[in-house]
Amino acid sequence: MNLKYYLMELRVQESYKNLLILLAPFFSKKLLDLNYYPNIMLGFTVLFLNSSACYIINDIKDAGFDAFHPRKKNRPIASGKIRKSSALLFSTTLLVFSSIISYWMGIGFLIICLLLFLNSIAYSFFLRNIIWLDLISISLNYVFRTLAGCCLVNVVLSPWLLMGVFYVSMLLALVKRREEAIILDRPELHRRTLKQYSINLIDQAITIFSTLILISYSLYTFHSPYSNNLLPFTIPLVTLIVLEFILISKTSRGNGIMRTALSNSIIIVSLLVWFILVTYLIYF
Repeated sequence: MNLKYYLMELRVQESYKNLLILLAPFFSKKLLDLNYYPNIMLGFTVLFLNSSACYIINDIKDAGFDAFHPRKKNRPIASGKIRKSSALLFSTTLLVFSSIISYWMGIGFLIICLLLFLNSIAYSFFLRNIIWLDLISISLNYVFRTLAGCCLVNVVLSPWLLMGVFYVSMLLALVKRREEAIILDRPELHRRTLKQYSINLIDQAITIFSTLILISYSLYTFHSPYSNNLLPFTIPLVTLIVLEFILISKTSRGNGIMRTALSNSIIIVSLLVWFILVTYLIYF
């Protein structure tokens, strides 16, 4: 047994998604409360193990298809470096271990983790092949991660923020589909729904969800629980970030849209200024 290949299946590089558990502590003014940190760190670990179990099951199911994908063919299961039976045992162990810890952390957190797992499995086995439901399923997982953060610090997050997380996730998923439809050779062989997602249809959906992001964020700032009433002044920054991201999604060719976005000076500076302003307005 080569431990390196099992570690590869954990998809450590995808663990950044679980940072969404910090959203609830941040917007509830509890991020600086060190008493919550043990819970947050343990919750992050549980979500990481839970997500890894899902990735492994997905790789087992898709091994045949991934073997012909230009990038995914190098994954340990697709390349035959890990047997499917061994991978399934590894995934089951991760799931059981994470479920035990999440139960100890609270029934609410356990339910969210189970919903995350079940939705991911549903996506892997059939939702991924149904137009729109594939994107909704992916986006719900980000909402579940955000709700997990709410359980960890015992707060109820604004529904406008939760909807914002969903809309941002939908936008990112749409942009990824657009990129795949353009750069992959016969994309429908790699993802069935790409046969139904035309570029024009995706572009219309990108416009819709970009608008919904701005609406949900604006409504949150106008109805925020903070007495200074200055959060609406951050709306132009969010608008700039969204517009610049749309521009990148339409002009990027083969370089990776997310990679291009994260190296874009306008987006980086705008995000930094937005974060500093929001932090100051909430905490000071």
